[in-house]
Amino acid sequence: MNEVFFQLGATLGLALLVSWIMKFLKQPLIIGYIITGIIVGPAVSGIVTRGSQLEAFSHLGIALLLFIVGLGLKPNVIKEVGRVAFITGIAQIVVTTIVGFFIAKLIGFNTVISLYLSFAFALSSTIIILRLLFNKQEQDTLYGRITIGFLLVQDVVAMLFFIVMSAGASIGSGEFATMALWLIIKIALVIVGIVILIKYIVPHIDKLFADSREMLFVFALGVCFVMASVFYLMGFPVELGALLAGVVLSVSPYQREIGHRMQSLRDFFLIFFFIILGTNVQPADIQNNWPLVIAFSLFILIGNPLLMVLIMRSLRYTLKVSFFSGLTVAQISEFSLIIIGLGIGLGSLPKELLAPATVVGIITIAVSSYYISYNNQIYNFVKKPLRKIFSDENTLKENKERAEQYAAILFGAHRLGGGLVSEMRKQKIKFLAIDHDPVVIEELTKKKVACLYGSADDPDLLDDLLTPSVKLIVSTVPELDVNLTLLNRVNKRHKKINFLCVANHRFQAEKLYQAGADYVIMPHYLGRRFMVELLRSNKLNQKKYQTEKKRHQSDLAYLNGAK
Repeated sequence: MNEVFFQLGATLGLALLVSWIMKFLKQPLIIGYIITGIIVGPAVSGIVTRGSQLEAFSHLGIALLLFIVGLGLKPNVIKEVGRVAFITGIAQIVVTTIVGFFIAKLIGFNTVISLYLSFAFALSSTIIILRLLFNKQEQDTLYGRITIGFLLVQDVVAMLFFIVMSAGASIGSGEFATMALWLIIKIALVIVGIVILIKYIVPHIDKLFADSREMLFVFALGVCFVMASVFYLMGFPVELGALLAGVVLSVSPYQREIGHRMQSLRDFFLIFFFIILGTNVQPADIQNNWPLVIAFSLFILIGNPLLMVLIMRSLRYTLKVSFFSGLTVAQISEFSLIIIGLGIGLGSLPKELLAPATVVGIITIAVSSYYISYNNQIYNFVKKPLRKIFSDENTLKENKERAEQYAAILFGAHRLGGGLVSEMRKQKIKFLAIDHDPVVIEELTKKKVACLYGSADDPDLLDDLLTPSVKLIVSTVPELDVNLTLLNRVNKRHKKINFLCVANHRFQAEKLYQAGADYVIMPHYLGRRFMVELLRSNKLNQKKYQTEKKRHQSDLAYLNGAK
């Protein structure tokens, strides 16, 4: 017991020091934890040896990570992320896995190992990407929403892969037909059990513990580890049980509270997962597998983003949005290392592959963090050669010819922009709608609205659109930088254009007015003012509120095209 406390104290103390250095260097803390593992492991100091009791902490971290991931995987999650995110997520995994498979084969690995490596390295880090997006406040941008969407798709696919791995392990011995039949029965029992829990048990049981945060916390832990234990007894990985326990509780109205309470516990134990990974790094394993480290690091850092750009350009996204989304997949996931670890545990992969895979993780996570942090600067540096590869040179000429026919240009034709489209059509204003979402463009085309696919901060597009015939520009794009870029371009071409735009905060509105905006619309401010007027006019009269309700419903029906 004293030895465990010594290992725990020494490891956490060193992890704190190394993590502080990583924070100073603006690197993800995960890298610091892995480096800590290398230092305390057999390769350097030998403080933590293989078979240490700290490995139990590692398994707890994986289980809690998968449990919290499961909390975000509601049964209808694919519907929620949208068609584009689903297509993008699946296409990225399939294309990256195929290319990665051939790379692994060229290195000399057999088919099974190549499939494991290619699929594991096709996954991107949800934790790191989300943290960087929120740090830059870009989670609500188009590329941010798409990224979050295909990360959810990746999580679902990873869950299915766990099931397949479990199936392979169950059929690995004995008579195939008997084992396969028994496996089908067990999977059927799991599905039926989960459906019963989601529909009939959890919605009633969680209410009993909701009055106490402590009891709710214990309840969530109990569900997690009881299901993990049941899966262990059925011959499935305990990690899969923890993941599906999260899915079961994802339908609970207390899902967010459970996730919030579990995060600190997850973060603590997950530290040891990455530390134990580091302890398994042996110089000899890396030396013997250096082609894997070099080939996959280069592919993930360079090839993966380019493949993502190709996929998104085929879906008609702008080059900038495609490039930004591509940069987010330039690293492997914590799931990648978990999958490789499980493959080793199941006997499908040799132990020697864990060390080089970990090094690939360190390299790609470190470099991709700079990719996301400095995506604008990188894009400005490479956009000219990228345009030659991915852009159609004739498009800009066609845009200029079309723009000369219109008196107004609307940037952003979704939500707020949708109401403006209807109003401009009623007033018979000749306008051109610009949007960078292919789905919106498809809808506008069906309604016979003049529209173009593009971005409000694309300088080439703006130069062609800002013709002398344009008298009004309206931007419903909420990003301050985009509106400032657009406004600056307008001021350089001709200042007689009326410029209306949107801002979410007071300081943004002030900056836009200073830059020359004619009017800045603040939805929150207008909503507040309308509610005050509504209260002033209707007071406590319910009939008046019902009249306003009917009028609002009529407006919504009109905006949806249901005249």
